[in-house]
Amino acid sequence: MAHPVADYLHELYLVSGIGVPETSGYPALSKLLNAVGESLKPKISAVIHPANNGAGIPDGGLFSLKELKKHGLDSSALFEHKPERGVIEIKPLDKDLSAFESTPQVRNYLEHYGQILLTNYRAFALWSWHEGKAVRGEYHILAPNESEFWDKVHTLRKDPHHPEHERLWQFLRRALVEDET
Repeated sequence: MAHPVADYLHELYLVSGIGVPETSGYPALSKLLNAVGESLKPKISAVIHPANNGAGIPDGGLFSLKELKKHGLDSSALFEHKPERGVIEIKPLDKDLSAFESTPQVRNYLEHYGQILLTNYRAFALWSWHEGKAVRGEYHILAPNESEFWDKVHTLRKDPHHPEHERLWQFLRRALVEDET
């Protein structure tokens, strides 16, 4: 069985060049985050485009399954519930995350949700909101740019047990269990 990170990279490779750069990778990322979330206690679920509850519509929300079950999937209260583990903001592969880290969009999400996982599929940055300011947390980079990312994907796809798979997996585990918002 392939590592979930290897599956993620393979799925990104399959949609590369044929989909919208930012959104075509949503299913692959959601699947990876849900695989990571399934390994945690409490289990964490990534929901793409959660409802706007006051700060706009983030690309994703990270909810504990315990909280989702408590509110029920058909409950209107669910739409008012903030994602317990923060939100996800996704940018296209060719964009540098540092260009987005201090934007009003990211700041609004941080102030409202308390935590954000910012990614361009090849890099991941965890940010939190503490004492009225944005605090950069852990960062994980698969590749510094899009070209090197695709070169690395070709290498990693050939080796489903490459250590890089486990490094990203462990980073995401830490990101999903970071202090509750």
